[in-house]
Amino acid sequence: MSVRVGIVGLGWWGEQLMDFFRHTPGVEVPAVANKSSVSRDLHGARFYKESKEMMDKERPDAIVIATPPTIHKEIALQAAERGIHVFCEKPMAATLEDCDAMIAAARENKIKLMVAFKHRFSGSFAHLKARTADFGKPLWAMYTYPLWKVDDPGWKFQEKGTRGIIVENVVHAIDGLIYLMGDVESVYAEGNRAVFKHPTLPDSVIFTLRFKNGAIAAIGGGCTSDRRISREYLDIHYEGGLAQIEGKLDYPFNLRLLDRGKEEVEEYGYPGSDGVREEVEHFIRCIREDSEPICNGVEGRKSLAVALAILQSIDSGRVVAF
Repeated sequence: MSVRVGIVGLGWWGEQLMDFFRHTPGVEVPAVANKSSVSRDLHGARFYKESKEMMDKERPDAIVIATPPTIHKEIALQAAERGIHVFCEKPMAATLEDCDAMIAAARENKIKLMVAFKHRFSGSFAHLKARTADFGKPLWAMYTYPLWKVDDPGWKFQEKGTRGIIVENVVHAIDGLIYLMGDVESVYAEGNRAVFKHPTLPDSVIFTLRFKNGAIAAIGGGCTSDRRISREYLDIHYEGGLAQIEGKLDYPFNLRLLDRGKEEVEEYGYPGSDGVREEVEHFIRCIREDSEPICNGVEGRKSLAVALAILQSIDSGRVVAF
């Protein structure tokens, strides 16, 4: 049987996700919901302005939430109450309280709640994750994750909304390190308002993380780069090995591994594997097999907690512990 998926939110990224789901074998996209009308070809999908009406009339098996994070909770709870599985774009929500409500609703109604952190599913990250047991305890990491200036920050820079580019974009890098290195114990950050001159929300940041297992890491991110040259680079040192992941920003296709006990350096390339197709397929598989998503609500909440702690550290000039 086909899995029927409704799309809620049809901005640029919502359109991309619609196409990914529509082209996944065994998946149908019968309907979309968006507050304003859309001009793109919906390929036979029916259009609704309200997500609740779409869910009530179409009864999809799952929905995709691709709206601004301030309304993620509202839509996720609508779905959970109807027994509909949820694929939610990052960041998981605008507040930790919203995340907690989403997690509780998913548990109570026994639905799948997956937060879309595509790096976990890219070929390079997935390969390294499968090998971390070979390399032992993580020790140290450095991650450069420089976004270019976005044309219109819009809802991304609102004190009562997404609270800036760190919460909206740098969470990819935060989640990647949590996935590969473990849970965070504390954070210290320095930030600038170099691009948008927002009075309180930084658009560029450098921060350090201390993990509960004793490892340390630093991340540099923000939106001061240039699209023509922006690259991401991650270097992780383990007790038994080294790992390097790099590529154009959001396309970390290249992986190098070194086992400290061996002479040769292993090199791998995963062209085309940015993780989006893989995370969509994973979500559908979790529904069919009744299995838990790799990045469920509990995991998705962690990166938001760190991102909000970064803002707190910048404001206070202090280390923020969890």
